Amino acid sequence: MMTALLCKNQKGFTLLEIIVTLTVASVLGTIIFLYLNTSLTRSAEPITRIQTTYSLNQIVEQITADYKTLKGSNGDYDLATLRSNIENGNVIGNTPYYGEYTRVTGYIKFDVGRNEEPDGTGEDRILKATITANNQTITVLFTK
Repeated sequence: MMTALLCKNQKGFTLLEIIVTLTVASVLGTIIFLYLNTSLTRSAEPITRIQTTYSLNQIVEQITADYKTLKGSNGDYDLATLRSNIENGNVIGNTPYYGEYTRVTGYIKFDVGRNEEPDGTGEDRILKATITANNQTITVLFTK
């Protein structure tokens, strides 16, 4: 009778198999959770960057459109008016209002070696405008 009990196939898992399976599953679960958690928290970053780039692009597009309307009858552009518009275009209520930004403007010229320097001649032929909005910066040159 003893031999009949020993030869019988026993079905099920041993305690050791269950412990090993749970350990492997928990390690894999932890790795997957850490990977997905990082992916989910950083998934909004590209969208935020696109939105900030888009807002800066809109500001520059409005300034450029304004620049194109300032062409005089002699074919030159009125850079003094454009500079004033850029410097005051970030204040709500001003016309034109381009949006929220900070700016640095100034007239420049290029020397023989093609190095940029401030234009002290009074010709004011190149207006350099550096616009910063939402931690993104762009520099635009406008010519007469």
